[in-house]
Amino acid sequence: MKLKHYFLCLGLGIALMAGIALFATFRAGGDFKSPSSLFYVTEGFVVLMMVYLWFFYKKTIRPYDTLVSGMELVRELDLTTRLAPSGQHETDVIVRTFNDLLNRLRSEHLTLEEQYTFLSLLIEASPMGIVQCDINGKITSMNPAAREMLSPAMEQAIRSLPLGDTITVRMPGAPQLYRISHQSFPDRGYRHPFFLIESLTSEVRRAEKAAYERVIRMIAHEVNNSVAGIVSLMENGKLKMEDVDGASERLTALSEFVTRFADVVKIPQPQLQLCDLSEEVEACQPFLESLCQSAHVQLEFHLTDEAAPVRIDTILFQQVLINIVKNAVESIGEREGLVIITTAPSQLTITDNGRGIPPSVAPHLFTPFFSTKPQGQGLGLLLIRDILTAHHCTFSLMTDSADHLTRFTIQFPK
Repeated sequence: MKLKHYFLCLGLGIALMAGIALFATFRAGGDFKSPSSLFYVTEGFVVLMMVYLWFFYKKTIRPYDTLVSGMELVRELDLTTRLAPSGQHETDVIVRTFNDLLNRLRSEHLTLEEQYTFLSLLIEASPMGIVQCDINGKITSMNPAAREMLSPAMEQAIRSLPLGDTITVRMPGAPQLYRISHQSFPDRGYRHPFFLIESLTSEVRRAEKAAYERVIRMIAHEVNNSVAGIVSLMENGKLKMEDVDGASERLTALSEFVTRFADVVKIPQPQLQLCDLSEEVEACQPFLESLCQSAHVQLEFHLTDEAAPVRIDTILFQQVLINIVKNAVESIGEREGLVIITTAPSQLTITDNGRGIPPSVAPHLFTPFFSTKPQGQGLGLLLIRDILTAHHCTFSLMTDSADHLTRFTIQFPK
């Protein structure tokens, strides 16, 4: 029962007492014209109690009503409305205290809201992938960078990472390298896990390129100087004639070998122009067919009739396409097939039904100087990687475990 109801019951009780006193007076022999002194005393006490109750009501119930109104404001999260002074000292003390409390709540609420907004914008714009999970490990949210990075292989690596650990992983069939950290933050007394995914691809590539650029240029300088001197002696006839042909061929091959290394660090910036992807593939078709015919490999073209506009450097693109087909031809046997497919709006896929990529080899693809061929130099995929990266393409090379086909997929930017 509310406090004001108690006051109402008390007032009714006093009125009942006045009625009983009046009844008792007349029972004692009094009348309305000559009431006894007991009647005056009783009625005076009743009037005094009513006045006191009214005064007490104003001092107690009004502050109580004011406090209830303030509680309603807090319950409705209305932090902009303030309670008005009533003119009573006790009530105004409550009003001032409550208004100060609302001011502090509003200030803290605005501060938290601004911090939350800033943190949300920071997470959305961050180039680092951020994946939040609930206490059961289920993914609840992620920022745009994480959506681009997340794949089934990435999700598997995330779920197998213990809390507090950090690992570096390379995605199967792709050159991307990532660092994944498993951390947590407290929320309502519980530890909520989250993952930070940082792309290390650009940093690793810069470090790799800086390292092998110095090595290649040093090798090219030293070997070319030696080759030039020997070739000069040969041309002057100071060597035996029967050794000239063999030495010349060997030195020429050595010079080409070193030059190929040096060419890796001399890839020009692409001169982009708007082209149709299918038309560019058709331009290379005669050369690619001759390349496959010499290795007795069947080649098919499935080119889309829809427009597939891409911005590419046609010379560098042809070099990439030739290198991919050449690597595929060398890795598959005779009588096997190779299919080149273009799909709208801007995707190119080269598929072969050869032996496939062994699981032990897949993590090392696109690594500088790694090759499974006896005479391989590990430069073909490196050259392809750098050219496609300069075009801002996403690409992958992997063997599908379902159909055992190996696909080199290139997705050009829109």
